[in-house]
Amino acid sequence: MVLVAAAWQRSQHPLDSATDTLQGVLFYYALFFTLDLFATLVAFLLERNEDWSLLIWLVFQRFLYRQLMYYVAIKSTLTAIRGTIVGWGTLERKATVPMGGQTSSQYRRLP
Repeated sequence: MVLVAAAWQRSQHPLDSATDTLQGVLFYYALFFTLDLFATLVAFLLERNEDWSLLIWLVFQRFLYRQLMYYVAIKSTLTAIRGTIVGWGTLERKATVPMGGQTSSQYRRLP
């Protein structure tokens, strides 16, 4: 019953909680990011031979790569909903791989 009353209150006065919602989202995002960084640091500490220079890329991965993956996931979902067929393209076979250490002049064409 409390949830219904809260939903009714928000539907009647939507701007009353708009700033609280934004602050809440920013707080929880900062909390998530902090916990994510902490878990990453713990993982690096547990792995003794890890390259610590990889931590520089962590921020790029969290902000750029993740957004790119969201775009790809949304685009592929919309394509699947529309029902369009997306293929992998055509592979043209040429049979030009050397067999058993042959040089490039010894290539033979297969029929």
